[in-house]
Amino acid sequence: MSGMRHPTISAWQRQEDGSYAAELAGWSLRVVWHPESKEGRGFSWIAERDGERHKSEALHEEIEVAMGEAEAMVSPDPAPAGEAEEAAPAAHH
Repeated sequence: MSGMRHPTISAWQRQEDGSYAAELAGWSLRVVWHPESKEGRGFSWIAERDGERHKSEALHEEIEVAMGEAEAMVSPDPAPAGEAEEAAPAAHH
């Protein structure tokens, strides 16, 4: 299984401008496609709540990666179920 967090696709709604938006834990999330820029092309995300703002540091080729990264940034539970067990070594006695 990959270490990528999979987004909650059903929470994301397509907007009239072609971007996708979602609300999670009081945060407003938005993913936007950049067809061409000095960084290249791909998807970026922005998360905003009460004047606080986070944004992606890089463009992502896949929208699911941008969505998952945005959700992970604001999620009250930083690790999806199962990943914590995989990351911690099993105790053997």
